[in-house]
Amino acid sequence: MEQCEDFAKTFNALGDKTRFRLFQLLSEKDSICVSQLAEELSITPACVSQHMKILTEAGLVSRVREGQRVCYEINTDSPSKKALSEIIFSKV
Repeated sequence: MEQCEDFAKTFNALGDKTRFRLFQLLSEKDSICVSQLAEELSITPACVSQHMKILTEAGLVSRVREGQRVCYEINTDSPSKKALSEIIFSKV
């Protein structure tokens, strides 16, 4: 049952097109900061932060503080998260 809830959170988080695009951008780099993500998607840093909070709560990304900047990276600490990242971003 716990794994089912984990997958539900994951798919709910990625079900939003902005969050999915943010997750894609993170897959292209080791770490990327809020300001860079906002610029890339032409949205405000506050909007990015709200979306990243949901991705973080779903366990998909990790928050990394670099001085005064807040950056994120894809979280692959569990086999299911790593497999999901590989499935979504595999080059066909």
